[in-house]
Amino acid sequence: MTRKKTAIITGAANGIGEAAAKLFAEKGYAVAIMDVVEKVFDVQKEIISSGGECLARRGDVTNESEVKSRVEEVAATWGRIDVLNANAGIVIVKPLDETDWSDFRRVTDVNLGGIFLFCKHVLPVMKKQKSGAIVTMGSVSGHVGQTDHAIYGATKGAVIAFTRAVAWEVAPWGIRVNSVSPGSVDTPMLRGDIALESKRTGKPFDEVKKIREAEQAFNRWADPVEIARSIYFLAGDDASFITGSDLLVDCGWVAK
Repeated sequence: MTRKKTAIITGAANGIGEAAAKLFAEKGYAVAIMDVVEKVFDVQKEIISSGGECLARRGDVTNESEVKSRVEEVAATWGRIDVLNANAGIVIVKPLDETDWSDFRRVTDVNLGGIFLFCKHVLPVMKKQKSGAIVTMGSVSGHVGQTDHAIYGATKGAVIAFTRAVAWEVAPWGIRVNSVSPGSVDTPMLRGDIALESKRTGKPFDEVKKIREAEQAFNRWADPVEIARSIYFLAGDDASFITGSDLLVDCGWVAK
């Protein structure tokens, strides 16, 4: 009997993480999902009602004991971990000289620290299997400068560099590590970002949204599932010779 493949997806209550969780489940993976908000259980119900297999837990990716427990639970439940999509992230939209140390620490702890902790605890399982794929979440902000996004962009640039280094470190065990860098994606986080920018500039929300949409060659935001498909590709066998890479899914933003 072929054992079902398993995937851990963080930040799975909304946006890209939710879309990824549903896509992996649709493709036959058993998925373990985690988020800090209660909505993660709604996503679990949707996956199960569609015939998928899903384990959901609330948890903070910056809490090492919680991360360790979640990874151990998944390994004990399904006997293996084939994919980690470290998707959890937050954004801060502030001028640098108005950014507090607590703001810096929180964004860094979640966006970079959460990926570090999950990789740290998933890798021993993958090394034992001598296989696995990790997909981290970079961002177009790790490639271009964005006003009032200095700390967010710095964390995403760090994630891309971290991904490259880990890819080489774990290559002897057949483990692949890549990142995805989305452009603007229609998620609650981006809409919150636009609301803050609207408040700061005094421009209507729809006007700011239109300006930000124009940063994409097709003058629209991505649907979260478009990013989820890229994650799924990098995690799967069709990407068997890809490691240490960052896949820009930014509709030409960086190419301009």
